[in-house]
Amino acid sequence: MSGAGGEIRMSIGFENPSASRQAPANGVFLISYMTLRQAVGWIGTLLPIVLLAGNQIFGSGTLPGSMSAYYYTVMRNVFVAALCVLGVFLADYAGYGKWDNLITTVAGCFAIGVALCPTKPSAAVLTTRQTIIGDLHLFFAAVMFIALAVMAFRFCKTAPYSRSAPLPRRKRRRNIVYRTCGCSIAACLLLAVILNFAPASVKAAVPWLFILEALAVFAFGASWFVKGQTLLPILKDEPAS
Repeated sequence: MSGAGGEIRMSIGFENPSASRQAPANGVFLISYMTLRQAVGWIGTLLPIVLLAGNQIFGSGTLPGSMSAYYYTVMRNVFVAALCVLGVFLADYAGYGKWDNLITTVAGCFAIGVALCPTKPSAAVLTTRQTIIGDLHLFFAAVMFIALAVMAFRFCKTAPYSRSAPLPRRKRRRNIVYRTCGCSIAACLLLAVILNFAPASVKAAVPWLFILEALAVFAFGASWFVKGQTLLPILKDEPAS
């Protein structure tokens, strides 16, 4: 069984989780572990599209200013459920060590916080409760996106490859994608902060915040697709000979 497990590990490019959450050496569990990464990528990539399309089809058709504002549309349940599922996946994800586990756990817990603490409604006067919960939402969202960016950069780690040997060519290609995704998430977060100081007329003309959030989420999803060996064949590990 151990020999078969080793062959499957090589064929799907499995990267060992930390010893604290070590997966058993059997093909079914290893494939499921890769599927978990792919599921995270799918949720992150499809969420902005589903929110936008669903609101256009089943809702008022208006364009909320941010992804969080879809909480106040017919897509509320989809928004909350997707973030909660994503949060559980991330919190349960096993990285290479304690720091990877900490980062994914923080990202997962704060994603759930974003779902359960809605953003401020677009009302002229807000209650104290709405203000406090809205501020918590911003805090949770900021920490979540920072953790997602750090996570993408952490994917560049060389484990389980030997440090004494050059990295495989396809691993170097994946690292380029990881760094690009991490920089994209960080850039979108920075632009979102800058946008907060823009004139109201600029923010009202186009849902810039939604666009930036969607781009950040797409970058996050892409990094997990690559981590799950889902995308382009030139990024996948070569099968064992």
